[in-house]
Amino acid sequence: MVSFIMEYKWHLLISSEIVFWLTFCIFLLLRYWFHSRGQLFFLYISIVNQFLNIPLACLDFVHTGHVSLFQMVILGLYIYAIIRGPIDMVRLDHYIQLKVAKWKSNRSYTRSITVQYEFISNYPSVLRNKFYLHCGLFIIAQVILVIDIHFHTFWLIFLIIDGIWALSFHFAK
Repeated sequence: MVSFIMEYKWHLLISSEIVFWLTFCIFLLLRYWFHSRGQLFFLYISIVNQFLNIPLACLDFVHTGHVSLFQMVILGLYIYAIIRGPIDMVRLDHYIQLKVAKWKSNRSYTRSITVQYEFISNYPSVLRNKFYLHCGLFIIAQVILVIDIHFHTFWLIFLIIDGIWALSFHFAK
């Protein structure tokens, strides 16, 4: 079974991403078309589907014994999901909302567009607050826990990247 997964790991990853985007788009369509709770099923599928990539990367690392391009691609997908994903999700949400309203010939929206744009304009402060929380957790972990030096290094690099990204929105204005 492991050899089958390792042989088709790229196919599984690409299929997983396609399933994620399809289920997320179906979730948004159901959200604005039917306004029902059935949409949550597709949201849960898309969330669970994203977490299935982590065991795939771990299995690849255990099988190969070193960091490979495949693991770096999965890491890149998660970095995108953390950094740029929320903004793109709001944009896709807005796009699907407009399309469904046009198909239904309905100009009243369940959520106002201004709320979505307020989220985008407040996004830098949200990122800054997340960075402060991340900094606090990092300092607490450094003081209280004695962890492997590799874990410290990885977390420090992630903290620096997170800080640069969060503060870049403020300096870009």
